[in-house]
Amino acid sequence: MSAHRTIVIAMSLLALTPEGTRAQTVDYSAAEGMFGEPVTVSATGKPQRASEAPTSIKILTADDIRRSGATDIPSILRFVPGLDVRRYGQFDSAVGIRGYNTALNPRVLVLVDGRQVYQDDYGYTLWSLIPVTLSEIRQIEIIRGPNAALYGFNAVSGVINIVTYDPLRDRKNAVSVQGGTQNQIYGEGVATLQSADRFGIRVSGKATRADEFGGYRAIDTIEGPDVETGAADMRYRLNDKTELGVSASIGQIRTDFYPDLGSYLPLDVESDSLRGTLSSDTAIGLIQFDAYRNANNLRSTGTKIDLGWQQDTTVVKASDLVRIGSDHTVRIGAEYRNNTIASDTYFSGEMTSDVLSGSAMWNWQMRPNLSLTNAVRVDAMSVRRDGSDVSIPGIGKRFEDRRIVEPSFNSALLYAPTEVDTFRLSAARALQLPSLLSLGLFYSQGPFLGAGTTDLDPSAVMNYEIGYERKLPTLGSQLSASVFVQDTDKTIGSPFAAPFEFTPEGQILTLADNFDGSSAVGGEIGIDGHSETGWRWNLSYSLASIRDRSPDAVLFDSPSINYAAQNPVHSVIAGLGVTWDRLEIDGQARWQSEFTDFRFDDTRAQNVAIEVPDYVTLNVRAGYKLNDKATASVTAEQLNAARILTSAGRPSERRLMAGLKFEF
Repeated sequence: MSAHRTIVIAMSLLALTPEGTRAQTVDYSAAEGMFGEPVTVSATGKPQRASEAPTSIKILTADDIRRSGATDIPSILRFVPGLDVRRYGQFDSAVGIRGYNTALNPRVLVLVDGRQVYQDDYGYTLWSLIPVTLSEIRQIEIIRGPNAALYGFNAVSGVINIVTYDPLRDRKNAVSVQGGTQNQIYGEGVATLQSADRFGIRVSGKATRADEFGGYRAIDTIEGPDVETGAADMRYRLNDKTELGVSASIGQIRTDFYPDLGSYLPLDVESDSLRGTLSSDTAIGLIQFDAYRNANNLRSTGTKIDLGWQQDTTVVKASDLVRIGSDHTVRIGAEYRNNTIASDTYFSGEMTSDVLSGSAMWNWQMRPNLSLTNAVRVDAMSVRRDGSDVSIPGIGKRFEDRRIVEPSFNSALLYAPTEVDTFRLSAARALQLPSLLSLGLFYSQGPFLGAGTTDLDPSAVMNYEIGYERKLPTLGSQLSASVFVQDTDKTIGSPFAAPFEFTPEGQILTLADNFDGSSAVGGEIGIDGHSETGWRWNLSYSLASIRDRSPDAVLFDSPSINYAAQNPVHSVIAGLGVTWDRLEIDGQARWQSEFTDFRFDDTRAQNVAIEVPDYVTLNVRAGYKLNDKATASVTAEQLNAARILTSAGRPSERRLMAGLKFEF
């Protein structure tokens, strides 16, 4: 498809009025039908193929998700170039993008239809608690590299944007059940009700449980972890130009959890969310309002440690997307975010952070084959904590009120010299803000005292990147390549990441702190394609090499911030699949190089490095369509090995699953 034709399609989908200043919400199904492939609208607000977006983006479709045979999102992401997935248990995984993966990864922003599901308290994502079923996901967008100005703060390593089907435009009804080894059972259902092209509602739910992997055990191990979630999403078209949305979710997870303490903790989290959206095509552009509240109640009660708090996030956003003439698209936005965490024991009552943000994006189609996208965002964060006069012996006060103001930006130039070649040159700056625990925790139990501080500075990341895409029509394939250079000015260590000190009273003391920064270089190169005879294939290589600037002695005492050692530098992914009549068979294999994780050593009373050897994992799925509504499948995860060490936690075990899915 030529660059000129792409622009024509995009503009027709925006359906502008004669005045040339209006835009409308995009119908994904219509956009995919016109482009002939999946599209994204999250970066600039207008439909774009992945190769035309101002970011390094990989789109996983609903077909990709089905063919994976997975029952959780991290198992799908494991086979995406540039990503590192560590499984610590059945329902505990960490996902990193281009390095910097840890037991708790605060550098990846995870969204569901634009709503944050990243947990602000500890700075992590509970992947199994995300309230979506795999059947209702239209696509998963993996955006590699810093993208805070386009997607929001903490999009430091990248963004995982989960896009579900639109209940107003897409009818999705399905029931799926899977069961297999480790006594695992997984069930999900989704149903959609629509009325006269004006109203649509989708309800969904999932439940799963399994026996925990064998191996390393803590004192309070949860041997049979389980997860349950439910969600509802309603859209109502008030008139031809205005659309209202209301959604809600609820969920609970009971599982072992491996934080940067380097040991498993029993975790019980209850979550719920409520959201309202309003979009209207007006004479001054597409105006959108979005407000939501995420609530999480966390409990971790055990022999080693006893934690608990209530954490709420409230977000209110407004934006205006305007096309000016035929070549310019502008989006301006404002956002208010309030985070509170409450616990008399750990936060002396309540701690609050308020973030006020302003952003602007400008996309300029300079020529049919040349475009420039610039985005800027400014975050102003204020932190307040009850009990700000708390003093640590030998240290002093740690919890004074604090205000932080920092900018982020994204800039990308895309050039398509031919109909099959596209080059992308980009630069970005993004911020990782400290988690609420790092800012305000005060935990004292027996001989141990751990504390945060409001004196922590955010971590700023600069990234420079060159990307290249080439279509190979004779092979039915596409070649993608990217190279990046990145610098992090300072890193953030949580209250449990720093080396041990001692108070004058002899209490073991560990404090949240900033450490020296790091630099990284790397990239990805890959090819994927398909044939008219039903075959499909992919092959990729990824590199991410990190150099820490903290002294070796500090890195030895604090292995959780030793990113160079924790990073598998090399990875190779290969896949092959075929559809023949009613049968489809797919296999994906991944090799990655060795790295070092960490574990708490009770005898030495500190975290120590644990070597994780290089490994290969192979997943295979076979699905057979019994009729137009029913599909039977069998899936083998980690088919090549009964047990593989993928982290410092328990070895991952081979999982064999059989399933049945009905669509109606």
